[in-house]
Amino acid sequence: MTDFLEILRCPLCAGPLFRADGCLRCADGHSYDPARAGYVNLLPPGRKNNAKTGDEREMIRARSEFLRCGFYDPIDEALSADLSSVLPQADADAPLRVCDMGAGEGYHTCKSTALLAEKTGRHVDVYGFDASKSGAEAGCRLAKALGFLPKEGIAAPMEAWNPDSPVRAAVLPGNLFHLPVADASMHAALSLFAPVAWEEAARVLSPGGVLAVVSAGREHLLAMRAVLYDEVRLTDFHPAPPEDFSGFTLLGRRTVDFPVTLSSQDEIAALFMMTPFWHRTGDAGRARLASLDRLAVTASAEISLWEAHPCSSPS
Repeated sequence: MTDFLEILRCPLCAGPLFRADGCLRCADGHSYDPARAGYVNLLPPGRKNNAKTGDEREMIRARSEFLRCGFYDPIDEALSADLSSVLPQADADAPLRVCDMGAGEGYHTCKSTALLAEKTGRHVDVYGFDASKSGAEAGCRLAKALGFLPKEGIAAPMEAWNPDSPVRAAVLPGNLFHLPVADASMHAALSLFAPVAWEEAARVLSPGGVLAVVSAGREHLLAMRAVLYDEVRLTDFHPAPPEDFSGFTLLGRRTVDFPVTLSSQDEIAALFMMTPFWHRTGDAGRARLASLDRLAVTASAEISLWEAHPCSSPS
């Protein structure tokens, strides 16, 4: 069994990390203590102590509650199916390595890769990174509950990791634009409803690796938007690399639409809180939404797959 830690790098000096006295350390002496939830904080200096970095704790809680009801599982089903059809087949005996760039509370991180392991018949190591320590806490607790992470957390000795688990997973605080992982170490990178760090994705992907970007479709949650706003604008955004960056080739793009029926104000509020609408809606729109105890919406997610060019990998 390969070591889950072997691709992690120190955010200060980029040196390899290793276990030492229950912590993670590098050869230069930088040390990272595990939190109670099982993660180690790999945010670079100036950000690791910022309590407001990333999603707020209440947003993480709302998203966890909502996603665990299975409302957005069609996204993970489609994403895993698309990835399984395009990922390189080399080194079939080695685990697939996946990096989730903006993992949040870790639900999609764990769900999509568990389905990917099932569809490919291969073990999957998935490394989720998010600026939110609350997200990392929720993600590691979920990974433990699923048996994807030892109860001692990411710094656990090798023998504590379950060799029979189809997935090994952890969510760690980290900067999406300066990920603490080795060059060309990932077979796939995920960016779900998050800012896309194109150049960093090209750095961490091995030649022929695939970046999967999931973004809101044109009519995503249109019925909710109609309640919140007097004027509704359709989403008309298709993620793509900067024009002067040639690190990726588009393999394909498709939209997945599916119905979601919310049967209580709690479910409505949870969905609202996990969306960007939470920060953009005035008091009148919030009041209209709070008056509802049922809401039927259509979720729309665009999935685009991008192949990393061999020439984009660091030498």
